[in-house]
Amino acid sequence: PTLPTICKTNHLSLEEFTSVISLLFEPTALLTQRLHDACPYESYDQLLDKADELIKELSPLEQLEVVNAHPRIGENAAKLSALSKVEQGNASDNEDAVLAKWAELNREYEDKYGFRFVIFVNGRSKESLFPIVEDRIANSTKSQELATGLSEMVDIARDRARKLQAANPASGAPSPKI
Repeated sequence: PTLPTICKTNHLSLEEFTSVISLLFEPTALLTQRLHDACPYESYDQLLDKADELIKELSPLEQLEVVNAHPRIGENAAKLSALSKVEQGNASDNEDAVLAKWAELNREYEDKYGFRFVIFVNGRSKESLFPIVEDRIANSTKSQELATGLSEMVDIARDRARKLQAANPASGAPSPKI
């Protein structure tokens, strides 16, 4: 996948804009509509700063909608976006056991907090994340976890934008003021 220039993104219809934002965030109509309404942007960094600001302004119910758009770690690969598949990494030698453990941890986390666990995987193995989710289940609060999950989503989007721009340098070039 590639990102169009920010100048082009600023002029896309909502439908086309949605496909761009879905490269950065998992599809969420609420956030996409608000980002589209706030166009134009001078850069993808500015768009993502606005996303971070908008997410913090959402009601708790709206924040749940946004965080639950993100796939679960260990989700069936058929349900993952192309970028999530890459981020969650390749299968390990004991993949069935790892996925079973993730199913258990996701269930425990969602039972406690009422929404999906989100973490910026950043090249780490699924197994290396077990202690992190276990600690967050044991030692966090719902409000802390929601704020953390939303922040992690923005970090993921920033990383995706950086990588997509590196693959297509023209997309990240600063655009003239519009």
